[in-house]
Amino acid sequence: MWRTAGPSNLVVVSGTEKVMQGVADTLREFWAHRPVRPRAGRKIGGVATGIALRYRIDPVIVRIAFVALVLAGGVGVPMYLGGWLLLPEEGDQTSPAEALLGKGSSSMSQGQTVLLGILMFPALAFMFGEGGFQVFVTIAASVACIYLLQKNRGHLAPAMSLTGEETPQATTPLVPGAPAWDPLGAAPFAWDLPEPSPKPQSQPPAPRRRPNRPKVAAATLGVTMLVAASASIAGMWVPWFTVPHIMGLAIATLAAGLLVGSFVGAGRSLIWLLVPLSVAGFAFTAVDFDGPANVGSIAETPKNVADVRDRYEIGAGSIMLDLRQLPDTGSVETEIETELGEIVVHVPKNADVSFKCEAGSIGGLHCLGRNADGGKVKVQGTDVGEDGEGGLEIDVDIQVGVGEVKVLRD
Repeated sequence: MWRTAGPSNLVVVSGTEKVMQGVADTLREFWAHRPVRPRAGRKIGGVATGIALRYRIDPVIVRIAFVALVLAGGVGVPMYLGGWLLLPEEGDQTSPAEALLGKGSSSMSQGQTVLLGILMFPALAFMFGEGGFQVFVTIAASVACIYLLQKNRGHLAPAMSLTGEETPQATTPLVPGAPAWDPLGAAPFAWDLPEPSPKPQSQPPAPRRRPNRPKVAAATLGVTMLVAASASIAGMWVPWFTVPHIMGLAIATLAAGLLVGSFVGAGRSLIWLLVPLSVAGFAFTAVDFDGPANVGSIAETPKNVADVRDRYEIGAGSIMLDLRQLPDTGSVETEIETELGEIVVHVPKNADVSFKCEAGSIGGLHCLGRNADGGKVKVQGTDVGEDGEGGLEIDVDIQVGVGEVKVLRD
């Protein structure tokens, strides 16, 4: 604790309060000097490029960080949209969100701003729909990275101002003692020029030495291997340390090393390991490997009700079930499931079909006129065909982890 004595009272401030005050000051400074989205060099909205220019780091690193956040439960999508809305564009007075509230002007139209705001809702719903401790840890880590960037590199002059102009540099006299107002930098007392010195003999250029950069990549790889090995050993006793969670820890360690390397100009080679590992981690998260493990294809055309199986399932591949050869009467009920692949079901024109089509992670559903695309989507309903109710009754329950589902009447 430290104390400040006033004339009539005593103020006591704890160390924790002092730290929190420092964090708040840093975040306020970040907002006051927040990045500007440039018009040139952008890929989508200029958020990553603006952050890179503001803190003088490689734009590729920032883009890779956003891709990693997208794969980490979808956190990167609302963060990028938020940056698009809250960071001003080059030459604008304020950000699109502030302009929508009447606090300045922005080159983005109000319609585009509203559209981006609307897109935030499904992005946030998908992110929190994933649930779990991982999403909150990722958000906290992202805020911590922003804080560290502002804390360690916030003093650097931004590459451009809010008006898009370069930061002005102070003018200095070209001749010592000459006033700064002299356009030639030569006051009258500096007109006496010295005698020309003899031209020095040319010397062979000194060999260029490669700068000694910190070995961030090697150190990060070592720490990553140590973390993965420790988590694998801990998995023998703690059920939480599954393969996807271990890969997540490894990805987080590599991302931290990449962030540290951005400050010292090293560690860029970690990108080539982080990208494929992030894709593999996304695959382990999206696909349920505890389900059926067989890979291949199933294609059947049953001609009798009794020939239809109660369940068709495959780990990865395609399932094609043609029910058009069944008789006009009777009842059929079946379940069809695959973790990765395509499911196609053909039904007769006059059959009464009750269907439920569901995609667990990412899929496209096209079931008798009802369509849906994206993650965790479901369509269901009943279609009695051209002749109305009566005749063959079909009830299908179809589930796919990642893939496409089609129920066709032809």
